[in-house]
Amino acid sequence: ASGLGPVIVALWLAGAGAFVVWRVIGYRAMRRALLAQAVPVGEAGRIRLVETPAATSPVAFGVLAPVIALPPAFMALHDREARDLALAHELAHHRGGDLLANLAGQALLALHWFNPLAWLAWRAMRRDQEAACDARVLAGRGRDERVRYA
Repeated sequence: ASGLGPVIVALWLAGAGAFVVWRVIGYRAMRRALLAQAVPVGEAGRIRLVETPAATSPVAFGVLAPVIALPPAFMALHDREARDLALAHELAHHRGGDLLANLAGQALLALHWFNPLAWLAWRAMRRDQEAACDARVLAGRGRDERVRYA
């Protein structure tokens, strides 16, 4: 039984390493796809705004080089209030530190790759993160804007 410990540790480390490689490859592929045909449309502080045919809805990404990818012609939408609320949501992800929290969460998930409860916790964290982001966007807004956002 004492010889089994190193084997289990090696399998655990191999799984954690494979998880990290899988996530890094997936993130780089997503980033590359979103930026391949991206057209700059503005900036919000140090956050770059781009429109890209690879985005079907607004998406925030990048901790060190923050970006919000938008679908084509998003900034030209006639419904400016809906556009601005969607943009505020993605900006809230960046400004609220959600992407850094996701990075830390992924590191923890790598350590617990074998644990189904860790995967459930990850999904719960992401749902809570979206709800908290919505709450940050709606804070201080009137009833009409809240209804529109919903």
